[in-house]
This record gives sequence, C-alpha cells and structure tokens, in this order.
Amino acid sequence: MKRIKDSLARIYRPGMSFEGSIQMIIDWIGGKEIAIGAVAISFVVAVLSFILFAIFFALVFSIVSTVIIFIIAKTIFYKPREYSIEIDGEDTILSFVKDVRISGDSEIVIHSQPGFGKEKNTFVNLQLFDSISILNCRNITSVTDTSYKDITIKFFHPVTGDYSIKASSNDGSVNFKTLEKTADQCRIEFLNPVRKTVELSFVPTA
Repeated sequence: MKRIKDSLARIYRPGMSFEGSIQMIIDWIGGKEIAIGAVAISFVVAVLSFILFAIFFALVFSIVSTVIIFIIAKTIFYKPREYSIEIDGEDTILSFVKDVRISGDSEIVIHSQPGFGKEKNTFVNLQLFDSISILNCRNITSVTDTSYKDITIKFFHPVTGDYSIKASSNDGSVNFKTLEKTADQCRIEFLNPVRKTVELSFVPTA
C-alpha cells in the first residue's frame, strides 16, 4: 500500500501544481510526443471499449488499458536524459543523468566532482516539487529517491569520522529522520510538511 501511495505521490501531492503533475508524467514516459501518442491511443481504446462493453466494465477497461499503454510506451521509448548545472562561485559544470525507472525509483548520477576539499562541507540542494532534481551540490555521487520523501545520498569522497546532518529551507523548518548514516551514504525521510526546496549539509563533528 505504501508503495502505491509513494508512486501516486509522484503525480500529485499537496502543494504540487497541475502543470507539475503533467510535466511529471511527460518526464516519466520520456517526452511530450510520446505522451501525446500514448494519450491518443488510450482515447481510441476508451472509445472502442464504451462502444463494445457495458459502462462500468468499459470504464475499468479504459483505466487499466491506459496504464498499460503508458508503461509500454515508457519501456519502448524512454531514454535517460543528460543535464548540466553550474555550481555557484566555481567555474565548473556538473553533468548528470536522471533515470526514472518504472518501479518509481529515480536516480541522479553525478559524473564530475569539482571543488571538494577538507575545508569544504558536503552538501546537496534538492527540489522536491514539482519534480525531484539537484539544484546544487558538492561531493555527491548520486541521489536516489524511493519516494519524494525517502532520499538516499551517496558521497563521492567518504565523509571522515562522525558527522551531523543539517537541513534548511527558505519555506520554513525542515523535519526529517535519519534511516541510515555511513561514511559513504546517508538515507533520510522527510516528515510533513515537506518543503519545496531543501538544502542538506553533512558536517563532520570531529
């Protein structure tokens, strides 16, 4: 049940815009043209089902067939996309791939890793609405989300010794609990209310 709820939360959750929901579906399936094609096929199937079957059965059949059509379209046509973001104050561009899997998990993999040193803290600035993305980061290899509230962050260089996790947002205080914390990665779950943008800092305590 939690898995279904987390998957549906990608399409809509409190505070998400209608445009964000549509964009999430487009990104999930792999592009605007593919989404339009899937909608067109789904419409034809729905019309035929209402002609051939009783209303209740036709409605159920239309919903199920639409889901199947979108999954098939994603399986055939989806390709990971490459993005670039420039780190503020540094003359370096990070390239990463966002791979949204059918299971609902998504991962953003960082290929290059600039500006890391003992004097610089590990951090990641995440956007959780309307889509999950990295706005800024340092010393991060990947961000994987089981749901938009359950996030795993892997570090490029292991964090030396014990470290604290600080979370902040311009939208208000950030509540979270730590599910896993090692030198190589950290998994946290955001608690309600989930903020639109969140910055997580991993600061060595020693």
